[in-house]
Amino acid sequence: MQTGHNDSTKNGTKDSGWRMKKNMAILTGINSKLHGSIGNVTYSRVNGQTVAKEKVEKKSVPTRTYAQMVRRVRWANLVNLWQAFEGTLKPSFEGKKQRVSDFNMFIQANINAAHVSLTKDVAVRGGCVVEACQVTRGQLPGIAVEFGSNNVPETDIALGTLTLGNSTTLKAFSDAVIDNNADWHSGDQLSFYIARQLMDANTGVPRVAVDAVEVTLDTSADTTLLKDVVDTSLLAVADGCLSLSGPVNGGVACVHSRKRNGNTIVSTQFFVVNNSYLANYTTASAMNAAILSYGGVNKDEFLTPNTGDVAADDVNP
Repeated sequence: MQTGHNDSTKNGTKDSGWRMKKNMAILTGINSKLHGSIGNVTYSRVNGQTVAKEKVEKKSVPTRTYAQMVRRVRWANLVNLWQAFEGTLKPSFEGKKQRVSDFNMFIQANINAAHVSLTKDVAVRGGCVVEACQVTRGQLPGIAVEFGSNNVPETDIALGTLTLGNSTTLKAFSDAVIDNNADWHSGDQLSFYIARQLMDANTGVPRVAVDAVEVTLDTSADTTLLKDVVDTSLLAVADGCLSLSGPVNGGVACVHSRKRNGNTIVSTQFFVVNNSYLANYTTASAMNAAILSYGGVNKDEFLTPNTGDVAADDVNP
């Protein structure tokens, strides 16, 4: 758009033109008939004259409070942890509303209890740290899991006198689970989620590898449990209960599931964690570094300290 005042005439008629006044132009001639918006210019009638005003774009900066940034940082690790399951956590949350995904339920269940802080660079490269979190929610009784001696995960699923060996059949294993534990039936599924914490030797980015193992109880199957169904090095017996056969640096969950009236029902389970890397990503300094990597805080909440959470045990009454 040219500026200035054009009073040139042609055949006795004024050409179109305008006079500039601050950030607007007063139009004359043919242009005085314009109205509405064209591109970033708005035309309107003011005091009998046609005025063109350039629209001023306002670039707003999103508000980033400390609380918002904490939530954003924690969200990043949960997203990458969910992706590490590669779709095996479906369907994992009973009673969710229509059009609400298991992913949404996973984030909702864990966002307020998460503690891992990853910088933006680590998060976008798929970095992930195993932390305690809820993986399923349902009506079946839960399975207790704890780390025993030598960091080997043990469950409370009693097996009676059964020992596991290369010749143990799926039928024998199913009978032992059903006979020694209430509310287990043939056709039920026992699932292990074993999330092993890894560290990329070249980049230093933490990563998680998840093994998802399932055993469907079948009291008539003569197939060999530790050859045809699960890896021979995975399961063992500890104090008469089902356990893993070796230590885990990461997290473990064991889920009971069943088909009922065409729907899947599950036990409510949480990751039990034994992760030697976890402490490095749950400190106040790790949180502050992560927040800065996303642009930092640009608005203070008056009563909210811009520091990491303080454990309840550290607070004097």
